[in-house]
Amino acid sequence: MPVISDSRIYNKLSYVYDGLMKSVDFNVWTRYILDIAKINATKNSSFLELAAGTCRMAVKINTVYPDLIATDFSLPMMQIDKKNSLKKVCCSMLNLPFKTKFDFIYCTFDSINYLQTKKELITLFSEIESLLDGDGVFTFDASLENNSLEFTEEQVTEDKFDGNSFKRINCYDKEKRIHTNIFYIKNADGKKYKEVHKQKIYEFETYFNLINKAGLLVKECYDGFTFSDGSPESERVQFIIGKNKV
Repeated sequence: MPVISDSRIYNKLSYVYDGLMKSVDFNVWTRYILDIAKINATKNSSFLELAAGTCRMAVKINTVYPDLIATDFSLPMMQIDKKNSLKKVCCSMLNLPFKTKFDFIYCTFDSINYLQTKKELITLFSEIESLLDGDGVFTFDASLENNSLEFTEEQVTEDKFDGNSFKRINCYDKEKRIHTNIFYIKNADGKKYKEVHKQKIYEFETYFNLINKAGLLVKECYDGFTFSDGSPESERVQFIIGKNKV
């Protein structure tokens, strides 16, 4: 059976996404976002999640902050969660269709790195600037180069999940600063699919420059999963940004 290439990332990957992410401790990641929210939000704050995927984190955070909307550009991913009455909107983070303001906006799992150009980053930050309430914050994590350098040599993993199987080819192009994941997915009825995911690994300073250009201000930048200062040597950094009121 031929392999069908799908240009829509996170379409067929939705079959195996939760299996692919089984090594990720969602509880640790969720607690970290909740710790950040505890400093920057109240129980009545309005929350917006970008790139929510299958909404596993949104469901957990929604138990603490009930005024929450989860968004993702992939409808198949959002449809995986059928058990919860979560408010969901299928949309791109580059074109957020909301007229209301939010107190706390968050984006996790290095989803920001899927934005391939500085123009796209500026577009996102401009969208955030228009949607943040006056004292609201946007927090996101970004993967830096030290998180990708171990993949300059191609790595291959294979696994199964919920009757489906998948192979992942993982590699990093240091010259282009592009981290590529190629997924071959075979679903339960034998159909085979291929998805190619590319993430741009921006320099640390790029985020600060573009955030400022969009009229926002970096309030904090932490080393991933900590409250210590992040740096260009970090593998992952967590930004806390707000409106520049000057």
